[in-house]
Amino acid sequence: MNKNILINILRILFVFVIVFLAVFACINPAKTQTNILDAILSDKSDDRLLVDLSQRHSGHFNVIFESENIDAIENAKKSFEQSLDKKDFQADFSQNNDMRDILATYSYYSQNLLGKNTQYKLRHYDYEIVKLEAIERLYNPIGINLLPIEEDPFLLFSDFLLSLSNGNNTGIIEKNERYYEILSLKLKDEIALSPSLLNKEMSEIVKIKDSIETNHKDVTIYLTGIPIHTYYASSKSMTEINIICVLSSLFIILLCRFYFRSFKILLPVAVSIALGILSGYLVTSVFFHSIHILTFVFSTTLIGICVDYSLHFFAHNSDINSILKSLTISMLTTVCAFLILLFSGIVLLQQIAVFTATGLLSVYLFVVLFYPCLPQKFKCDFVSAFSLSEILDFHIPDKQKIFALLICIAAGAAGLFRLHFNDDITGMYRPTQSLLKAEQLYTELTQKKQNTSFLIVQGNDIQNLLENEECATKDLKQEQYIALSKFLPSIKQQKENKLLREKLYKSQLNDYATFLSPDIKIKLLNEQPRLGFLNIHKLKMPYLQEFFAGENISVVILQDVENSTIEKILSENSNVKYVNLKDDISNKVAECRKSCISLLLPIAAILFVLLSIIYKPKNALKILAPSFIGCVFTIGLIGIFQHSINLFHILSIFLITGFSLDYSIFRYESTKENSSSNTAVFISCATSVFSFLLLSFTSFKLISSLGLVLALGLSSSYVFSLILLSGKGKSDENFEQENPEMH
Repeated sequence: MNKNILINILRILFVFVIVFLAVFACINPAKTQTNILDAILSDKSDDRLLVDLSQRHSGHFNVIFESENIDAIENAKKSFEQSLDKKDFQADFSQNNDMRDILATYSYYSQNLLGKNTQYKLRHYDYEIVKLEAIERLYNPIGINLLPIEEDPFLLFSDFLLSLSNGNNTGIIEKNERYYEILSLKLKDEIALSPSLLNKEMSEIVKIKDSIETNHKDVTIYLTGIPIHTYYASSKSMTEINIICVLSSLFIILLCRFYFRSFKILLPVAVSIALGILSGYLVTSVFFHSIHILTFVFSTTLIGICVDYSLHFFAHNSDINSILKSLTISMLTTVCAFLILLFSGIVLLQQIAVFTATGLLSVYLFVVLFYPCLPQKFKCDFVSAFSLSEILDFHIPDKQKIFALLICIAAGAAGLFRLHFNDDITGMYRPTQSLLKAEQLYTELTQKKQNTSFLIVQGNDIQNLLENEECATKDLKQEQYIALSKFLPSIKQQKENKLLREKLYKSQLNDYATFLSPDIKIKLLNEQPRLGFLNIHKLKMPYLQEFFAGENISVVILQDVENSTIEKILSENSNVKYVNLKDDISNKVAECRKSCISLLLPIAAILFVLLSIIYKPKNALKILAPSFIGCVFTIGLIGIFQHSINLFHILSIFLITGFSLDYSIFRYESTKENSSSNTAVFISCATSVFSFLLLSFTSFKLISSLGLVLALGLSSSYVFSLILLSGKGKSDENFEQENPEMH
C-alpha cells in the first residue's frame, strides 16, 4: 500500500475515534470527584464505609458570635438566621420542620422514655439525686415543662428531650470577659458534595457574615468547619493557579519568540496540548463513571511532555523523519511506565494511567500525522542561541562534572536514610491564620476534640440493632455519644424504662410530690401503661436516617471516649467495629503510598528492557540514569532537611521520570553537529521548571510541596543528563570512534 494512502487512512481513523469518543462523552458525561478518599480507596465495604463517614461531616459548619454584649450577640444571630436560605440546609433534631408531630409522638410514649443519665441512677437506686435534679428542673426559671406537672411530676420527659441535644445547644458562653454563642448548621448533601454548589453557597455565607459585622460593629463572627475550609482553599488556589497559568504562558511565549523569532508555532502547540487533554478526558470517561480532580492535576501536568514533541518538530525545520525515532521511543517509554499503574488497584492511579497514556499517544499521533501538513507559513527559523548544555559541554572539565555527580548521588543516598513518612492527610493542607484561630476558638468553647471516631453496630433486624447499640454504649456517659438508640430506645429498653419509672413513683412520689393532690398521686401510682411501644415507623423523623450505614447497620458517633473504654466495648461486643476516621484514613493513605513505591521497581525494569531492545543495555542504563539519579537526589534532599514524605511526593517520582526521560532520549539521539535537539530540550525543561517553581509559592501545601519537588526533580535530572550524556551522538561507540581526541 502506498505510504501516503496509509497515512491518510490513519488521519481519517484518528479523527473518527476522537469524534466517536466526544459523542460518547456527551451522552454519558463523567462526573468530577473532589473527595480524595474516593480516589485512593477501593470498592471494598470497609473502604466505602470510610468514604461514607467522611462525607457525613462534609456539610457541617459552625458560626461563632463574639461580643461584650449579650443582646448584640442575640440580634446578630437572629439577623444571620433570617438571611439564610433555609431550603439549602438540612434540619437536625432541634430544627426539624415536623417538630410538633415528633413531640406529640414522644409525649404519647413518654412513660417508655428516660434520659441515659437518669436511667443509670434509677438502676442503681440513686433516688435522692434523681429527686434533687427533678426539683432543679421544676424550679428552673428558663426550664420548659412539655407535659403537665400532674402527668410528669419528676419532669423525666423534659430530661429525656434535653438528653437528645447532647450538649450541642450551648447557649451563651462566657470566656475572658467576652460572650460567645455557637450556631451549628448543616448543608444538604447535594450542596456539600458538589464543589460548584458548595463554593456558591459558602460565598453567600461569607457575604452575610461580612454584612452583619458591618451592621453590628460590636460583634465579631467566626466560621469553622469543612465547608468554609474547602471554600477558602479552592477559591485561593484557583486564583493562584490562574495567575501561574498566565505567567507560565507568558514565559513560553517569550521563549518561543526568542528561539523561533515568531509566535506562529504557538497555535499548533496549543492545539496539540488541548487535543491531548481532551482525548485523555474522553477515554478516561469511557472507563470511569467519575474522574477525580487530582487526575486532571497530575495528568494535564504530564501532558506538558507534549510540548517537547512540538518543539523538536519545529527545531528540526519541520522534518518529522529526523525526529520520528526519538518521538516514538519517548512516547513508548512514558506510556509503558504509566500503564503499570493500572495494576495498582487504586482508582486515582488507574485514572492517571489511562488519562496520561491516551493524552500522550494522541498528541504523538497528531504531531506525526498532521504537523507535516502545516502550511509553509508555520515553518520558522530556529536560533540555537543559548542552552545550559553549551556551558557544561565546553566550559566544565569532565572530571569536575563526574565529581559533582558523585557528590549529588552520595548526598541523595544519605538523605534517603533520614526519610520519614507522614500519611496524615490533614497535614497536606495548611489553613490561613484566621481559619486556624476560628477552629482553636471553637475547640476551646466546646471542649471537643477534632478527631472523630465511630462505632459501627450490626444487627439481625432493627430491634436487635437497637439492643446491640444499647449494649455497646452502656458504659458511656450520655454526653459521650450520639446514636439511634438515644432517639429510639429498643422495645426491651422501653420495657425497662417503664419498670424503673414505676419503682421511682412507688418509692419516692409521696415524699417528693407534696405539691400534688392525693388524688393525682393515686392516679399516677395506679396509672395503666399505654399499649404499644415506640418504633421507627411511628417516629416519623427523617433525621434518624443519618445514623444508618446500611441495612440493619448503624453509626454511633463518639466524643472524647478513652481508648481503654473502646477496647472494652470491642472485647464484649462481637457485632461492633471501631472506626477512627483520622487514623483509618491515614492507614489507607499509607497503603496507597506503599503500593506506589512497590511499582517503582517494575517500572524501572520495564523501561530498561524496552530501551535495551532499542539500544544496547549499556546505553539503556545511560539513558535511564539521569532520571533515576534525579529522583533519588530530590527525595534524598527532602530527607536531608528532615521534611516528611507523603503520597504525593511518591507520585511526583512518576512525573519526574516521565518528563526527564524525554530529555535523555532526545539528547542521546542528538549529535554534536546538530544542537537543535539540545536547545529544544533546554526550552522544554525551562518552561516546565518555571511553571512548577511558581506552583511552589501557592498557599495550598499539597500543591506547593508537589511543585517544589517537581521543579527540583526536573532541573536536577536535566543537569544529570547533561553530565552523563554530554557530547554523545546517536551511538556512543560511533561517536567515540569519530572523536578519539575527546577521550
